Formats: sequence, C-alpha cells, structure tokens
Amino acid sequence: MRIDIMTLFPDAIEAMMGQSIIGRARDRGFIRLYTHQIREYTTNKQMQVDDYPLSLIHISEPTRP
Repeated sequence: MRIDIMTLFPDAIEAMMGQSIIGRARDRGFIRLYTHQIREYTTNKQMQVDDYPLSLIHISEPTRP
C-alpha cells in the first residue's frame, strides 16, 4: 500500500512514523510512506501556502425568543 502525505513538516512526519505501528509496517514492507513538502507545489515566488487571514470575530444581532 502506498501512502502519500502532504505537509509543511515532512521531516517531523518521517520521525513520527518511524516510531509507530506504521513504522513497523513500513519496515516489513507492508506499506510505502512518502512525504511531500507542500511548498514545492506553490505558484508564487515566496512559496506561500497560507491563505488570507480570516476574521474570527462575528457580531450578530440579538435574537428574540
């Protein structure tokens, strides 16, 4: 089985997966784990992966029962 993980921290994922049940399955050849750096797929020169910031404040009108 092939598992592809897209992340900003591929080294951290590799380290975690080597210490778990998934790491043992990979060592025995049951799965193949591939990590991909999301920044490699960006189209801008800054390699930005974040979207525009969102406002977390929502003001609503009072409701009547």
